[in-house]
Amino acid sequence: MSDKRYYSERHNLRQRDKYNESELSELFVQTYYELSEKKLFEELIGYHDKWGNWQRGLIANSFDTFVFKRIGKRDLVPIDADLFYREEDVFDLIELFYDFVSEPISNSNQYDKEAGRNEFREEFNRILNNYQNGYELTEEGYIRELVDNGLEELLDSKQEFINDDVSEDTVQVAKKKFFHHKADETDKRSAILEIGGVLEKLQKTKKLSLNNKDENDLFNVLNGFNLRHNRPDQKPNYDKDIFYPWIFYNLLSGLDASLKLQKKSLEELDF
Repeated sequence: MSDKRYYSERHNLRQRDKYNESELSELFVQTYYELSEKKLFEELIGYHDKWGNWQRGLIANSFDTFVFKRIGKRDLVPIDADLFYREEDVFDLIELFYDFVSEPISNSNQYDKEAGRNEFREEFNRILNNYQNGYELTEEGYIRELVDNGLEELLDSKQEFINDDVSEDTVQVAKKKFFHHKADETDKRSAILEIGGVLEKLQKTKKLSLNNKDENDLFNVLNGFNLRHNRPDQKPNYDKDIFYPWIFYNLLSGLDASLKLQKKSLEELDF
């Protein structure tokens, strides 16, 4: 599928309506079949070779059992145009298929996983971006709220620590937890506190690398919204849908700046 926009959209004569759940189901099935025609599920499901023999895919035996083992729900596959797939079913299947999709390499029995994933993600993001308030499938393979506020690079780039894989993994998990499509208020609060914990670890080991004002501002954000400690000077009543993203972005951008300053200082020492 190309990115071509047709006449009425090109000339702003018509704005595409947001998809509802029924349309999401319909478009999911259609896109699955289109990608099947391109053999992107061949390695997963299996195929007939040039002699007509069936070559097993990664599912090994039963497609339904393969999906049930991973998602915990039966009768979702084979994908059927006559079935209605609820939002959670569509999202689960997209994330599952992304883990196994691949593109056949011509004249060989090898598969290109990266190429398959790229095409899969591009196709489904055209649908997800326009569903309700907007969602997207990330390169890591999870569906999150659509991020189109100019901070995509901050979220999608990896915050690289110096000799601290544990903190690096903690940050990646926190980003996924906060923006995952199933994230609730508790998940978001937990993700904020995980980023805050990493910042405190850097502060205690004197590796934060920020000036005093920036450091104080950062921890005022962390400690000022009744996320923990329950002090009288904290703000107990605020709109969490608005402030939780603001808090998370502030802490993550402060952490990102700290790590870049650490790296720069190390490079200057090496030089």
